[in-house]
Amino acid sequence: MKLSREFRDLARQRIWILLSLADNVVKRDQELARRYVALALKLAAKARLRLPRDVRRRYCRRCKVPLIPGLTARVRVRSRRQRHIVVTCLKCGYVRRYVTVRRVRCDEDPRKRL
Repeated sequence: MKLSREFRDLARQRIWILLSLADNVVKRDQELARRYVALALKLAAKARLRLPRDVRRRYCRRCKVPLIPGLTARVRVRSRRQRHIVVTCLKCGYVRRYVTVRRVRCDEDPRKRL
C-alpha cells in the first residue's frame, strides 16, 4: 500500500516539530524530551521516512534521550586503530563510535608532503 504524499509531508512536519521540542525541553525535563523523540521516531517508521544521519546521531538509540555533550552525553576523540569519536549516553551508558575520515583539501597536493 502506497502512502499518500500529503500524509508523508504532514508526518515530516510533525517529526521536525517534535524533535525541536525535544531539543528545547531536554535541560528542564529529560523524560519529556525522551518521549518526544520516541514519538517522532515512531511516526517516521509509520510514514516510512528516513531521517538524515546527523539527526539520527543526535539521539540515543537505546533510551531515546537527546544527546547534548556535558549534559546527557560524553564525547571523546580516540585514535587507536582509526581515529574515531566515542559518544556515551550518560543516562543509560550506551556507547556509539563514529569513524572519522581525514579530508584532503582540494588545493593541497598529497605529493608535496613527501
